[in-house]
Amino acid sequence: MNWAPVLLHIHSTMRMGAVVNTDGEAVAVERLFVADNSALPNALGGPNPTLTTQALATRTAERIFARYFGGDPWVAHESPVPSTDDTVTAAVLASDVA
Repeated sequence: MNWAPVLLHIHSTMRMGAVVNTDGEAVAVERLFVADNSALPNALGGPNPTLTTQALATRTAERIFARYFGGDPWVAHESPVPSTDDTVTAAVLASDVA
């Protein structure tokens, strides 16, 4: 960007419902997931979107895990497994997605 240095929360450029579906997957590109501020449904600005973005990223990761790795959604009953966990690495290496 060729803007003067400013502090902004740029978001809503890949709007959920228009460009990505409710799972965060791009409508036009299969297996392209958006899990950041750009998927937020509006560009209101003002409030800090950090917690919303973290929740969106966790939810999107859970949907990917359930769909492509056969995992059981975890957020409702336990803490997420970090991507550095050995079980995640083993699942990625054993899948045909890697």
